[in-house]
Order: sequence, then structure tokens, then C-alpha cells
Amino acid sequence: MEHKQGSLTRVVFLVNGQKPRAVELALLAARALREAGIGFFAPAGAAAELPAYNNEDHLAIARDLAAAEKAAWPQLAVIFGGDGTLIAAARTLAPFGIPLAGVNVGQLGFLMSLEEAEMPGNLLQMLQEGYYLEPRMQIVGELARNGGRVCRATAQNDIVINNGSISRMIGVSIWVDDQLALEMKGDGVIIATPTGSTAYSLSAGGAVVPPETDVMLITPVAAHSLYARPLVVSAGSVLRLRFANVAGSAKIAFDGQLFYDVKAGDEVTVAASRDKALFAWPRPNMFFSKLKAKLTV
Repeated sequence: MEHKQGSLTRVVFLVNGQKPRAVELALLAARALREAGIGFFAPAGAAAELPAYNNEDHLAIARDLAAAEKAAWPQLAVIFGGDGTLIAAARTLAPFGIPLAGVNVGQLGFLMSLEEAEMPGNLLQMLQEGYYLEPRMQIVGELARNGGRVCRATAQNDIVINNGSISRMIGVSIWVDDQLALEMKGDGVIIATPTGSTAYSLSAGGAVVPPETDVMLITPVAAHSLYARPLVVSAGSVLRLRFANVAGSAKIAFDGQLFYDVKAGDEVTVAASRDKALFAWPRPNMFFSKLKAKLTV
């Protein structure tokens, strides 16, 4: 982890407007940051009391950043919501190299840097005294059909392929760097990053992987086989997946937020993205303390 000094002068807020508490905390934080002399990168016409993007405005913030001079970019993005809000923001902001700090108003908040009970003091402390920067890998998946591309998208957590609402096994063959590594039938398969190792992959029996580890996890879901077990492969590998026994409701999902139909004979290629999300933390090495606090029941 790299320690970044404080004295930030400009931030951008992304707020989950469907969560009233997220809006309340963002208003409170905006007031405190203005009083501390910190400016905002905000959409045109944003309210003065809350100069923020809505969490659904990812196209807008990407467009505004691309149009602005780099010197005008925010030095930190503050996300008010839950893990899903942060994951979506990470996909948008990774190409711009803007760090993210999450304020947890969700149920789990495993990826969030700050808890609402200490707001806005904990946020001001990060901005003024510094924070620890943690790069996290993302993966890119491409769905091909009959030699043509159907979709290409990025995931921070995972790429999941399954038969959707139909209770029928899907056949999956997986190549790792052109070597056939796994053939199985089951409910589907998860390709996860280290960030996603504590999400759906964990529930399906996959390993927990620290975020600084450059690997991809291949986790079968309800495999009908004694030999289909989770695999961990290098982040430098290229995965190729081919599907059979595909129901009409089969889908590929990117972070559980972007969905596309999958048909028999389709192929999916997965590789590490050249961009990494930058997570900002108030203290170093918070992964295992978060793991214990959030996932111990």
C-alpha cells in the first residue's frame, strides 16, 4: 500500500439517491468540506448544497472527466451507498486513475472505507491527514457468438454465467491459456477477482484471496462432479469458456449489474484489465479486520 499525503483540494461525490441516509450524509459531508476549503467536481446545474452526481450518472461523470482538463479532475471520489454503488463507480473511474473512498450506508459495506457513525470527521481526517492507496485488479469479459462479438464489459468483482431461472444444468468447458482445465455440468461458473473473492465466489465455496494478490478465481456453482473444484490462476492468464445445455434464460452477468443473454456454443474470453481501481483507506492493511468484522457470524 502506498501512503498518500493529505491536503486534497477537490473531490467528487457519487450518491445513491435511493438511500435517504446516503443523501443526508452527503449533505453533511459537503457542508463540512466546504468549510474546510475543499472544492467539488460536480455536474452542471448541481445544487449548491449538494454538488454531487447520482450513483446512476456514470456516463455523465465519465463524459465530464473526459471533457475536462486533467488539472481540474478530482483527487478523490467519495461514494455514499453500499458495496454495489462502489463497485459500479470503480468500473467507471478506474480508467481515469481517480481513487475511491466509500461511506457505508449499505447492509454489508465490506468494500467501504468509512462508517457513517463517524461522519464527517473520518472523511475530513482522510482528506487532511492522508490515506492509503490500494490498487485492485479488474477483469474484462467478451462474449462471442458465431465469430462476432456480442458484448465486452469490465467487472470489479466477478463475471458469472448461469442458466438463470431455469433449474437445469449448464455445460461449461474452460481453457486456461489454451489448455483445457475444467469440464463440468452445474448451475454455472464464477470468474472472480480478489475483490470478488469475498462475494458470490465465497458463497459458492471459493477461496478468500487478499486484494493485493494478482490472480483470478474460477469457482464452479453446484457442479455435478466430484472433480470440479475451485481453481486459482495467474492474472496474466487468458480464460476461454464454452457453453452447452444452455436454457433460454441463460445470462452472463458483470458484477451482478450488467446482463447479456448466453446461447449454446457461445464463447466467453476473460482476462485482466489494464486498468485497476484505486481504493483509498484511512488505515493500512484493513482487509483482514474487515473480513472478521463483516463476515464472522
